[in-house]
Amino acid sequence: MPKASSSQRKRSGARGKSGGQKKPSIAKPVAVLAAVVVVALGAAFYLQRSANDQAATAPAPSSQNTRSPISPEGWSKGNSLAKAVLVEFVDFQCGACAAASSRMSRIASKYGSELKIVFKHQPMQKAHGNAMIAARAAEAAGLQYKFWEMHDLLLQRQHEWAKVPDPQTLFLRYASELQLNLARFRRDLWTKEVGDKIYRDIMEGQMAQVRSVPAFFLNGKPIPNSRDEFEFEQRIVDGIRSLQ
Repeated sequence: MPKASSSQRKRSGARGKSGGQKKPSIAKPVAVLAAVVVVALGAAFYLQRSANDQAATAPAPSSQNTRSPISPEGWSKGNSLAKAVLVEFVDFQCGACAAASSRMSRIASKYGSELKIVFKHQPMQKAHGNAMIAARAAEAAGLQYKFWEMHDLLLQRQHEWAKVPDPQTLFLRYASELQLNLARFRRDLWTKEVGDKIYRDIMEGQMAQVRSVPAFFLNGKPIPNSRDEFEFEQRIVDGIRSLQ
């Protein structure tokens, strides 16, 4: 029997080796993919459960948690410990504010034992060029414990200073009438302390969306500046009673 050539033996050996190799298995990639899917599903479940737990423990929205931007702090009349608080935003150069001052005096004398009345500055500087210096004059007098006295003079004599180019001379005369230390009053008129106090009130009014003055807030909620004296007073009475 003829012998196979060396080239035939090599080809035959090569076919034998290739025929003996195992086919690539897909079991390992499938197992890895399955493991990735399991981990992903587990992570998603954990995140969903964590979110649900946080939602369950978070406090529900409540009107009691809504904080009014109106602070009860400031120059005040009446009962400082009263639960009912009436806040008034005022521009000293505003004619309506001057007209409302008699109403506020009457409210203070009638309900002062049950009501705290708080003053806030809100000078409308674009319309009233002297409103800011008037606010400064009231605060400077307040540093000598005469805020309300200067408050009353500024509103009662609004016609004297509202339109003059420089009302400081008139304000010095008012300070003299109130027997203030004039050197200190003149110095305090332009201090940063006084300016900061006024601007805090202005920012508070802007946060409360005060668009016109006088503006009133009873127990943190706005009430209309009704021309009907009985209607306005009844709102005050209702606000006092609601907290008793």
